[in-house]
Amino acid sequence: MISWRWRSPWWRYREIAQVLGRHGFIMVIDKIGLSRHLSLKQRWLHSRVPDDDAEWAERLGLVLAALGPTYVKLGQLASTRTDLLPDKLVAALERLQSDVPSFAFELVVKILESAWERPITDVLGYINPVPLAAASLGQVHQGQLINGQTVVIKVRRPGVVAKTESDLKILKGLGDLVQRRTDWAEQYQIPTLIAELSRTLQEELNFIQEGKYTDRAWKAYDGRRDMRIPRVIWEWTRPDVLVLEEFKGIKITESWNLPTHSVSRKDMAKRFVGAVYYQIFIDGFFHADPHPGNVHVDLEGRVMFLDWGLVGMLSPDMRRHSVALILGLSQGRPTRIVEALLSLGAVEGNVERGPLTHDVEQLRRRYYERELDDFNLGQAMGDLLTLARNYRIRIPSEYALLAKTAMTVDGVVRHIDAHTSLVELGKTFGPELLLSQLEPGAWMPGVMDTIQDWSRAASTLPGEMIQALSTLSRGEVRIVLEHKNLDRVLNHWERLVNRVALSFLLAALIVGSGLVVHRDHLDHMARFPFGEYAFIAASLMGLWVIVGAMRRGKP
Repeated sequence: MISWRWRSPWWRYREIAQVLGRHGFIMVIDKIGLSRHLSLKQRWLHSRVPDDDAEWAERLGLVLAALGPTYVKLGQLASTRTDLLPDKLVAALERLQSDVPSFAFELVVKILESAWERPITDVLGYINPVPLAAASLGQVHQGQLINGQTVVIKVRRPGVVAKTESDLKILKGLGDLVQRRTDWAEQYQIPTLIAELSRTLQEELNFIQEGKYTDRAWKAYDGRRDMRIPRVIWEWTRPDVLVLEEFKGIKITESWNLPTHSVSRKDMAKRFVGAVYYQIFIDGFFHADPHPGNVHVDLEGRVMFLDWGLVGMLSPDMRRHSVALILGLSQGRPTRIVEALLSLGAVEGNVERGPLTHDVEQLRRRYYERELDDFNLGQAMGDLLTLARNYRIRIPSEYALLAKTAMTVDGVVRHIDAHTSLVELGKTFGPELLLSQLEPGAWMPGVMDTIQDWSRAASTLPGEMIQALSTLSRGEVRIVLEHKNLDRVLNHWERLVNRVALSFLLAALIVGSGLVVHRDHLDHMARFPFGEYAFIAASLMGLWVIVGAMRRGKP
């Protein structure tokens, strides 16, 4: 079998074409110009695969799984973009799993010694050759430093960087082809989406970046709100090696098996939600993949957040709008939800608030007619983002990640306690969220920006006034009035006035002519020559209008 590193991009294009054809995407192959990578025999074989539109999302998920870890990881990341992608595609991408075997322990040792530039025994007193977990980007081993501290060591999979970079270049090329050859690429922002997902994946490949995220979370959250965050051992962390302190615990959905655990299910769910709310709405830096594999509980019942490779960040303005949206959803107030939606994103053109409010009200009824236990806040947020997309409101990707996180948190909460919902727990934190908006940290940055703007204006105002007065004293002021399309409006009114004048003129000529012709019948009415004078006046008016129009060049 040919090793991957010797395979050319042409071979990869050919493999992509074959996988697409095998799953019934012959029309897509033709549309994006990959037909030349299939033989006639292959086209004939693949053309027999039924093109069932109802199953296209599932088959696309199979395509990504067949193309390997890079595409699986991209699919998993794409599942967070509920604001851009159709619901059935998001559901299919969420089910993607990286079925990647672990790599040999000899390679692990080689990578560690290369990264540390010394024998592994100079750093570690022990390392378990059996990995704790294996994924598409790397695998994790348990170990112990020579100073006795227990750690977990995340090692990047060999060759994954080169393979990922090659796949991303090919994917970018395919995205450009789709943009040029299809109409729906702009609707789903395919090139932009690919660029965003590629950037996120490249960040995950660099364990230094994940270490920075973990370190920030450790400084902000460790020891607060019953949270524990692992500390980064920076001395031995490299781009391909991440070393963290080890925590002893168990998955949050299995925490009842801890021997000393005394926290009830409802209280554990409340601790978990309180920690997530604090990350999102108070600090604005949150764990964006809080599934049970990444959230454990220690012996004291504290919630441990592991694997900070995927995070979300919200500015103070974003947090304020998010609070408004969450409160609007929790309280079932369509008008407030609409205001929050319009504040969240950039509006393309004019949005008719009436129909938007009506559609939000329909969503509200769909969710609020259910029992509270069945209310899924994450799903409601996802539906709102889809609604915003239909009204051409471009929502920043951070909010899509927030909706995805809410969906995951909701699932974990229901697994902990089936009779508790995220909305029910969220309401208990509502007053705290409102109070957080009154704290100086929430409104002070905006006030400071306003003060800075006024300070700049005040410092420049005297100079501008002196310059304006100097210009006035020299008599160099020129006022220019300009109105868009004003000439067209004036021309229209001028033609209208001309037509009215000509109508009156024609009437006057007709009446005057009649009076002149039948003057003998009017002698008994008046001795004054009214007809002659009227006819002469009308003639002069007509001549004046005609000459004036000719001078202005008007018909």
